[in-house]
Amino acid sequence: MMKIHSLRFKIVSLFMLLMVANAGFVTLILYHSLKNELASKDDDILINRADQLAKLIVSGIDIKSLPVYFRRMMDMRQDVIKIADADNHVIVDTNPEITLNTRDKLNYPDNQETPSISYQNTDDNMPVSVVNFEIQAPEGNLYVTLAKRSVDRSSVLRGYLQQSLIVSVIAILLMAVFSIWLIRRGLQDIARLSRITAKTDLHALGQTVDISRLPDELKSLGDSLNIMRSRLKNDFVRLTQLADDLAHELRTPINAIKIQNEITLQKTRTADEYEAIIASNTEELDKLAKIIQNILFIARAENKNINLKRETIVVSELVEDIYELLAFYADERNIRLVNKIPDVTVSADRVLLMQIMVNVVSNAVKYSYENTEVIACAENNHGSTVISVMNKGDVVANSEQVFTRFWRGDNARTSEGSGLGLSIVQAITELHSGEVRFERTGSYNRVTLIFPDIPLPS
Repeated sequence: MMKIHSLRFKIVSLFMLLMVANAGFVTLILYHSLKNELASKDDDILINRADQLAKLIVSGIDIKSLPVYFRRMMDMRQDVIKIADADNHVIVDTNPEITLNTRDKLNYPDNQETPSISYQNTDDNMPVSVVNFEIQAPEGNLYVTLAKRSVDRSSVLRGYLQQSLIVSVIAILLMAVFSIWLIRRGLQDIARLSRITAKTDLHALGQTVDISRLPDELKSLGDSLNIMRSRLKNDFVRLTQLADDLAHELRTPINAIKIQNEITLQKTRTADEYEAIIASNTEELDKLAKIIQNILFIARAENKNINLKRETIVVSELVEDIYELLAFYADERNIRLVNKIPDVTVSADRVLLMQIMVNVVSNAVKYSYENTEVIACAENNHGSTVISVMNKGDVVANSEQVFTRFWRGDNARTSEGSGLGLSIVQAITELHSGEVRFERTGSYNRVTLIFPDIPLPS
């Protein structure tokens, strides 16, 4: 049984409504066409009869014998011939039970033009076609009325209407049953897709839905389901990798703290020794807190859960501030910080842009050869602001992974740092609807940030 709110019920109801409207419209059109055709046929008979009657009267025939002459071609139930003289004395009345309005007498001229027909209703509300005309006979002027009641015509129309309604009802019921079966078959593919979707789990994400047997209207839905599975699979892979990397990053300092505490407890120590151990543990805990804070920040940025406070920023001034902040760190390695940025502006959140530029520049200083330079440049290009930071350093193997979380040079996890710096850069840049790239240009490693020019609200 179909539920009222089901798609099948709605489609069948709409189909039934269209069928009823179509059947009613066709029946109505055919009914009126048949009605007009029968009326036209009756009018032609009446006109021909009036023409014959006029010729007979003019020829001098006995007026009272006219009913006998027309008896074979008249139906006494519905045909009327009424003739009256100038004094309105009825000479002939073949059907006196039928009362007609004969006061409207129309002249029937000698040139035999077609008389006009008027339409009336009898006392029993039966439609009747009437021809009234005046004619000159040997006996004097006569007033003639010819009429034809639509008894047969009404019977035919009534029978046609009844049969049409019966046929329409049967056809609508048959089509309703057929449409239910047809729609049920048509919705089987949707039901199959629904079952496949319901069975989607981690193990089924690698399996694609076969859309070759789906109708064209559902192939786009099947493609969307496959795309969704692929994205979920990639997200699960990334989540699993993140969990593994996070477990490794957290396990190392936690084990170090645990081992250090166990060694400390093996014997009594001086206050200075305890203070040094506590300071070391605090340093390790600070590293753990920073890793967790960075992971949470990346998650918020990737989920667009950070409100941007965009403003127009002069890039060269921002870079100068960062250079002043990192000058001591660069001087330790004899690295010169070069600012080649012209008068270029960018629409971005100042705090977040400062954070990613600090990460990029400090990363460039960290992995540069000694006695080299880190160069910052920028330009406006095709509706975007492009900021680049270059440094001379080793060729990076697997450079496509530099933005992967916890990746630190061949993913060996042996270098200092958490490996989250460039991941944060990528997350913040994409939060600005931008793009970040890493590439090797000659002897330089280049990080390029692309920010679209978004107008600030007035």
